[in-house]
Amino acid sequence: MYIFLLGRPGCGKSAIYKIMVEKLKNRNVNQQFPRVDDFPKLWQIFKTDETTGEWKRCRKTPDGGYKVTDDTVWDDILKQLNTDLLKYNPDEIVFVEFSRSNYISALKNFSSEVINNSIIVYIDCSFETCWQRNVERHKKALAEGTDDHLVSREEMEKTYLYDDKEKLLSLETPKVFLLVNEQQGTEHLVKPIEEIVNYIVNWWQSKVTQQNI
Repeated sequence: MYIFLLGRPGCGKSAIYKIMVEKLKNRNVNQQFPRVDDFPKLWQIFKTDETTGEWKRCRKTPDGGYKVTDDTVWDDILKQLNTDLLKYNPDEIVFVEFSRSNYISALKNFSSEVINNSIIVYIDCSFETCWQRNVERHKKALAEGTDDHLVSREEMEKTYLYDDKEKLLSLETPKVFLLVNEQQGTEHLVKPIEEIVNYIVNWWQSKVTQQNI
């Protein structure tokens, strides 16, 4: 099963991944849960353009971030992600993370083999809250001496200010779950995540039963 964790950068995908994995391990559903996302592929494009100085697909912004100038980048890196996912055993539970303004269009970059074996967890969090979380994360990384670059406010607004949440939530395939993560901390996430984990466990158990028949 592929579990898509979708939502704006800073919505809490990492925290939710950790909670879900802990609960799945406690339910004896595997011990390894691969986690893949498209940011390393995007970052490689940024760094390649910076190294070559040709700036074919992005440019530097005054605040030290990067701005995508070739919008085909967004689909290209998801197609690469789809190729990576197909390398996993279909019975594994793999977490997939990315952020987009148009999720319906973005999901078309994934094959039916992936989509038909997936669920989506959409993490709802306002743009301003996500932006502040990203700024604070950036400040913390710099204070710790980590080489960290903040995606510019300009790029964040262009790409993530609005999205097609309502259309995404109306999908029947894959099944879509909604998590609201506007608050600080994770206490408010425990119960809704437990419901999602129950769904995953039932799926996993059905797979095991089929294999043993």
